[in-house]
Amino acid sequence: MEDWTRIRLTPEEPQPTTRLPQAVLLLVILLLLTVYRMWVIPRLGVTLYIDEAQYWTWAQDLDWGYFSKPPLIAWLIWLSTSLLGNGLLAVKLPALLLYPATAWMLFLLAQKLFDVRIGFRAGVAFALIPIVSALGLAVSTDAPLLFCWTAAMLFLLRAIESDRMSDWLWLGAAVGLGIMAKYTMAAFGASAMLYLLLDRRRRHIFAHPGLWAAIALACVIVLPNIVWNWSHDFPTLRHTADITHVEGFNDKHGNLGEFLAAQAGSLGPGFALAFLAGLALAQRKWRDARYQFLLCFSLPLLALVFLQALRSEANGNWAAPALVTALLLGVVQLSRIRSRWWIAALGLNIVVMLAAYHLGDYFVLTGQVQPARLDPLKRAKGWDRLAAQVRPILGAHPGAILLTKDRTMMAHLLYQLRDLNPDHLAWAPHPHPADHYQLTTPLTEEPSSRPLILVTQSDYADIASHFTHQEVLALISVDVEPGLQRQARVVLLEGFKGYH
Repeated sequence: MEDWTRIRLTPEEPQPTTRLPQAVLLLVILLLLTVYRMWVIPRLGVTLYIDEAQYWTWAQDLDWGYFSKPPLIAWLIWLSTSLLGNGLLAVKLPALLLYPATAWMLFLLAQKLFDVRIGFRAGVAFALIPIVSALGLAVSTDAPLLFCWTAAMLFLLRAIESDRMSDWLWLGAAVGLGIMAKYTMAAFGASAMLYLLLDRRRRHIFAHPGLWAAIALACVIVLPNIVWNWSHDFPTLRHTADITHVEGFNDKHGNLGEFLAAQAGSLGPGFALAFLAGLALAQRKWRDARYQFLLCFSLPLLALVFLQALRSEANGNWAAPALVTALLLGVVQLSRIRSRWWIAALGLNIVVMLAAYHLGDYFVLTGQVQPARLDPLKRAKGWDRLAAQVRPILGAHPGAILLTKDRTMMAHLLYQLRDLNPDHLAWAPHPHPADHYQLTTPLTEEPSSRPLILVTQSDYADIASHFTHQEVLALISVDVEPGLQRQARVVLLEGFKGYH
C-alpha cells in the first residue's frame, strides 16, 4: 500500500474559493472549451488533413490493422460517422471528446497523487497546452493514445493502493487499447516496470496475480493486430522501421534542436520552464513515491525519442505521452510558489491558442488577404475545390477506375468524392507497399478492359509509359490563397502493359 502524502502549499498561498467545487468547475471549463472548438473548426476554411482523410478511408473498411497504425482510430471514426454522418465535425469528434476526457483523467490522477487543487490546475493546463490546442482540431492516433496512457497511470496507482482485481483489469484494458491506438503505448510497460523496481516495497507486485492478469488482458486485446500484421507480412513494423531508421544512421543529420523546441512548444513556454525547474524539485524529493512516479512516466520516453532525434530524426509528437506527467510536474512546481505564475503560464498558452484559431479573422477584419506562409492550416485547405473539378471528369467516364500515385491524393479524393464511391487503385510498382492503398488496392498486372483515370500532382510520364494509350483530360489549378495552389493533372490511361 502506497502512502500518497499530500503536498503542502506555501502558507501565504490562499486556498481558492469558488461557488462551484473544483471538479464541477473543471467539467464546465472543458465543456465550454469543447463547444468553442466545435464552433471554431467550420470557421477555419479547412477540409481534412491527409492523415485524417486516410483514417476516414480506413473507417470505411474496418480491420484489425492498417499499413501505418493499429486500428483503434479507424474504429472511433467509424463510430462517430455512423452516428452523425461524414461531415467535418463528425470525423474529428473522437479527438474533440478524447482530449477533454484526458484532461479529466489527469485531474483524477493529480488529485490522487497530490490534491484537488493540483488536479484542477493540471486538468485546465492540459486542455490548453499548445499541442492539445493544435491536435484538438484534428483527429489523430495521439488522442486515444494520450487518453489510454493517462487512464493507465491512474489505474496503476489505484491497483497498487487498493489491490482490487477490477483496477488491475482496467489497467490491462487501458494498455491494450492504447497499443491498439499507437505502438508508443508499449513504452508504458517500461515506465511502469521502472517505477515498480525503484522501491523494494513495490517489487513484490511483480509476483502479484493482478499484474499478470493485466498483462494477459493487454496481450489478448493486441493479439488480433499481431495476427493481422503476420498475415500481411508485417507492414506496420516495416513502416515503423522506415520512419525511425532502425537499421542504422541515415544520411540525414539528427533534428535534436527541432525536437527539443517542439517539446517546449507543445507545453508552452511557461510550463516548459516549470517542468525544468520541477526536475530539480523531483531530484531533491527523490525518495517521495509521487516524484518517482512523475519521473518514471516522463523521462524514459523523452530520453528514448531524444536519442532518436540525435541519431536521425524524430517527430515532435513521438514523446507526447511523456508530456502528461511533465506538465503535471510543472504544475506542481508552479503551485509551490504563487498562483500568478500558473495563471501567467496558462495565459500564454491561451494567447497562442487564440492567435492560431483566429489569425484568419484578423486578416478579414483588416481587409487583407492571408498569405500561405502565415497560415498554419494551409495543408488542410483547397482539397474540396480540387476534388470538385475532378468530379465531372469521373462522371463523364462511368466505367473508369480512379488511379493515384500517392496516398495524399487518394485519401483526399476518396473523402471529398465519397458520394460517388469511385472504384480506385494505387500505383504500386515496388515489391513492398509504401502506403495503405498500395497494400489494399494496388494496380496489379492482371488484364483489365476498364480505363484508368490518373490524378496526380507530379509528373505522370513514368506511369504513362506503361500504357498503350494516354490522353490528358484536364490540368487543374486551384488558387487557395496567395502563395498556395493545388494543382493536378488528370490523364486517361488504357492498355496497362505491366510494371516491367
